[in-house]
Amino acid sequence: MAPPSSSQALKDNRPLRDRPFQVKMRQDVYNYLKGSECEIPMTALTSMQGKSYRAIFNILVLTLDPFHPLKEGARFEDEFISTLKTLRYPFAHQLDAKWLAAVASPHSWPYLLGVLHWMVELCEVPQRGLHSNDMLTLH
Repeated sequence: MAPPSSSQALKDNRPLRDRPFQVKMRQDVYNYLKGSECEIPMTALTSMQGKSYRAIFNILVLTLDPFHPLKEGARFEDEFISTLKTLRYPFAHQLDAKWLAAVASPHSWPYLLGVLHWMVELCEVPQRGLHSNDMLTLH
């Protein structure tokens, strides 16, 4: 399935601003990382810092594509959206790389957490026996 063109951009219908849904997303991300032997305290997902977000994002990117070119010394803000487009994140057009300056802010965190959660779901696809096209329907 080809990524949507700009004229047919998908709207993210996940309840990202819903507190119980955020709790579930945080727990799913935490459980996945813990199961992958990645040492991260749950508090890091409740009061996220930019450095921690980048580290988690990079871990998930390299899990999805071990050969993804993470440019040494490149600004994360410059690589974030293009990496998501490469991974075919269906809502990349709704994100703003400026949000990475304050990942925990109330206006950006739900969407940035949604990115991590989607990536975790994608990482779990082989374990679930799903096809990558099924990811557009997972919530």
